[in-house]
Amino acid sequence: MNQIKKNPVIIIDGSLYLYSSYYGFRDFNKASGEPFGAIYGILKMIDNILKKYEKSKKIIIVFDSPQKTFRTKLFKEYKKNRSPMPNSLSIQIPPLFEILKKIGIKILTMPGIEADDIIGSLSYKLEKKGEKILIISHDKDMLQLVSPNINIFNKKDNRIITPEVIKERYGIKPKEFIDFLALIGDVSDNIPGVPKIGIKTALSLLHKFSNIKNIYNNIENIKLLPFRNAKNIAIQLKDNKKQAFLSYELAAIKLNIPININSKEIILKKYSSQNTFQILKSYIFKIK
Repeated sequence: MNQIKKNPVIIIDGSLYLYSSYYGFRDFNKASGEPFGAIYGILKMIDNILKKYEKSKKIIIVFDSPQKTFRTKLFKEYKKNRSPMPNSLSIQIPPLFEILKKIGIKILTMPGIEADDIIGSLSYKLEKKGEKILIISHDKDMLQLVSPNINIFNKKDNRIITPEVIKERYGIKPKEFIDFLALIGDVSDNIPGVPKIGIKTALSLLHKFSNIKNIYNNIENIKLLPFRNAKNIAIQLKDNKKQAFLSYELAAIKLNIPININSKEIILKKYSSQNTFQILKSYIFKIK
């Protein structure tokens, strides 16, 4: 298995872990009642990653922008089913950023750009310069970024995702995961997909045709395939062609966002668990 093991550039999906930390440590409050669970969870996660990859000295954490993105403009229902960020979480972001800066972790956020697009563009840029990249995320959208030089560490199942893992699990190439999402949709992001096209059918179509363009180029042949309800599948695809390609555009992570940063800027010059949690303790108890 082509797994990146030595000295990768570590890119953390900060927005994803901000929420999981918030919900995972909701009972963590200062004496004043002010919450700090999200801060604690993020710092604990970073500490664990740096212990696991102790030889890696390049690390960056990426966060979403609060502004609307091109996807919202393209499809006003995009992520509409998500609740606004709780105030008890948003008030933790400024002190979190301050602590991350103190311990030397590079933070990257860009106005109007989602974290996914920053991560994709930064990974692609660094890969072209010969770097190995390890993305820390369990967001399935990220699977489209996987390559021999870009792996994903899914903390939920403690597994490194490589092209071989995706091939074994889905039978498709990483880039074809965009087509997969375009067909089945994504409830969490409110990407519509094609109605009545489930995981099994979508994968069968991609195994046969590789991508959504080829599927529509062969639309008249789909009803002849030895699939269950092949005629109905062809009808659903025909009736929802515009929606399928819209879903593809929504699901595709951008790789061309201009990012003025290089690997030297994300070198972690000095880090220690003791210092990190002493800074956190100082914040919690207001130690000067």
